[in-house]
Amino acid sequence: MTYKPSPKPDYLKSTIIKYAKIKTHLWGDKEAGFVKDWIYVSNKSLHQIIFGLSARTNFKHSNDFRTIFGADELLYVLNGTMVIGNPQTGEMHRVEKDEFIFFSKDTWHHAFNYSNEDLQVLEFFSPPPLTGTSGTYAKQKPLLKKFKYRQNYLLDPLKTSIKKKSFKIIDKNAIHWSLIGENQDQLMGTIVNTKNLKVHILKILGGQCTPKISFLNHSVFFVLNNKLKATLDSTKSKFAVNYRDSVYLRSGDGVQFYNSSKNEASIILCEGISND
Repeated sequence: MTYKPSPKPDYLKSTIIKYAKIKTHLWGDKEAGFVKDWIYVSNKSLHQIIFGLSARTNFKHSNDFRTIFGADELLYVLNGTMVIGNPQTGEMHRVEKDEFIFFSKDTWHHAFNYSNEDLQVLEFFSPPPLTGTSGTYAKQKPLLKKFKYRQNYLLDPLKTSIKKKSFKIIDKNAIHWSLIGENQDQLMGTIVNTKNLKVHILKILGGQCTPKISFLNHSVFFVLNNKLKATLDSTKSKFAVNYRDSVYLRSGDGVQFYNSSKNEASIILCEGISND
């Protein structure tokens, strides 16, 4: 399979994106491995996908598919166990279901599905590929030909030097929490807040309705539970949203979520970098 750009779905108005209706995109080759992508939105403001690996498979890289990009990336494991590493340095991490891991631009990365089930990983990537940060950017980088999957200095207990890490696992204790809304009744956590990438998580109690949420730039909301309803300002209509569905919100529009279940629900949301 030769390299070709992935689809770039975009929307002229705020939209409910149903996971079940997304057409998957397969990329890779025998050397790099094969990856299945569910691409929710990819414009000059936002890039949100799920990528998937079959049981006990992996992606590395090849001349045509180089996994080094000019963007910050946040990954969240939805299903399976991911082992991800920098093949240039040998740094490796095991990331379990419901865990986040972050890395910044110019990080070579390979990922392995270390489980007997399909791996699915939610990914936010910014600046988005349409700004020239993915395939075009990667082709400009020297090809990494030798791979490392362990750091030799760790094998010697007498060596105490710690090299700069490429990745950061973000657990629940690293999330910065705030209360939003006129009555301070909505809990929101900030997971990543860099120049290029801003990702938050909303916690919605059973039976709770959020205040209206809007951002200066386009944004996207990824739903982690069933039995939620979204009301868009632009339509005034209520839409049922469930696990793996997303709400794409145009700049200037607002959304409210209602949790019709008895259990707490979570939504991961990303602020875009522009309103183009």
